[in-house]
Amino acid sequence: MRKVCTVGVVILLFLLTACGSGTKRDPVALTPKDAVELATTWAETGNTLLAGGTYEEGEYKTFTHNGIEYRFLAEHVNTKKKLKSELHKYVTKKKAKRFMKENGFIKHDGILAQPVVEISSVLQWEIATASVLKSKKKKMTFELTVPIGETRTAETFHVTYKYVKKAGWRIDAFTE
Repeated sequence: MRKVCTVGVVILLFLLTACGSGTKRDPVALTPKDAVELATTWAETGNTLLAGGTYEEGEYKTFTHNGIEYRFLAEHVNTKKKLKSELHKYVTKKKAKRFMKENGFIKHDGILAQPVVEISSVLQWEIATASVLKSKKKKMTFELTVPIGETRTAETFHVTYKYVKKAGWRIDAFTE
């Protein structure tokens, strides 16, 4: 009898291990601190990408297309695959697609390019604060208050985060 019970327990443990315990893990809720950190990293990365990436010496090249001056992106983000890979570290696929469209990325001679624009910001993301506006299991919206330089004023953003399976929390929408 003892042998039968032991075999039964072993089979039960094997089945539970092989098939999972039947419970799905819910994503860990995003804290206000995590929300600020992800938004800060995204703001820095977004600005770097809007500046064409991080160029090596002699890599920066421009051209004119339809009367608009463009610059080729830096080598580390100069293909759709490389750029999307970088974007997906911080934003959802939907937000990445919107970012590329809104900022005029084009393919020229097989390399990604964008209109030449100067980017600067006095927003102090590293000391931003966040409060939860909406919270669901896999989607959260925060209001982020970001100080502006030395002005003692701030800008407010509503940022929606979405939990992406196998990736974690990503920014899905970013509105002023």
